[in-house]
Amino acid sequence: MNLTNFQKKLIWGVGIVLIIFFWIAFPLIFKYWVFKVLIKPPFTTEAFTSLGPIGDIFGGLTAFFTSLTLIIVMYSAYLQRKANIDARESMAEQLNQAKKATEQQLKQAREANEEQLNQARESTNQQLELAQSTHDAQLKETVYSNFINTYNSLINYKLAKYNTIQVFIGGRVWHSEEIFKEIAFYFLGQKPIFELKLTRQEIGELYYKTLSQIAGKDKGLSEINSYFLLYESIYELIKNSDISEEEKTFFRKTTSNTMSAHEQLTLLWASTYIVDCHELVKNTGIFTQFYINDHMPFFVTFFEKSCFSHPDILSNWDQYLNNQNPA
Repeated sequence: MNLTNFQKKLIWGVGIVLIIFFWIAFPLIFKYWVFKVLIKPPFTTEAFTSLGPIGDIFGGLTAFFTSLTLIIVMYSAYLQRKANIDARESMAEQLNQAKKATEQQLKQAREANEEQLNQARESTNQQLELAQSTHDAQLKETVYSNFINTYNSLINYKLAKYNTIQVFIGGRVWHSEEIFKEIAFYFLGQKPIFELKLTRQEIGELYYKTLSQIAGKDKGLSEINSYFLLYESIYELIKNSDISEEEKTFFRKTTSNTMSAHEQLTLLWASTYIVDCHELVKNTGIFTQFYINDHMPFFVTFFEKSCFSHPDILSNWDQYLNNQNPA
């Protein structure tokens, strides 16, 4: 049966009290035992002599109590040793708990520091990204602004060049639109061209002949060809600019919209023969303002699809191309 600490202490207390009580009462008990039990009156010398062996018995009793005291001391030492062991174990447990608590605190501190470092790193990255995006936006804006300025300069130069195209006919000055209109109407009236009865060389000769007829053999209209080459610079600028494809499409369309239908028809005729003009209209979709179904064979024969952006021409292109090249 396991005793609790309180029960152990209670037993020890009762034992000590009994020992003290017995020790105090021992003389009276001894006196009573000697004079009432061992020796009875009359008290003679022989009676007292018989008490000697009894004294020896009490010497053995003294040795017994001395041994008992030693046993008690040893047991007390054992209890003290056990208490010390328990104390050391308790202290070791406390130290272990303190170590664990310290390690937990250090771990939490490291985690907190790491979290702070991650937040600082993330904040720094966000600031760097913001700075980079701001720089990129400013750079893009600068590039776009430079492009716009150059584009507008070329468009304005083209307009100034357009206004210089004049010729004196019939006692008055013909301006650029009248000239382009005259050339376009003459071009549209040439059925052999659209019936594919003329070669590229013959179409070119007819083009130059028409310019000479309008302006006169001495003057001609060669400035029209140099004017058309300005579009090459404009479309080259759009092609090489650092803008999106949607923006490039917009500016190509805007450029073609600065032209009248008569100017585009004149350029179409010139591009049939003049190599530089033929190259500049490729991949531009510059021809947007005219569509005549009977002219589709001519378009397909002498030009690429990328020269046009009129929806009817684009939708019918493959059909006429297949007719030109049957399987």
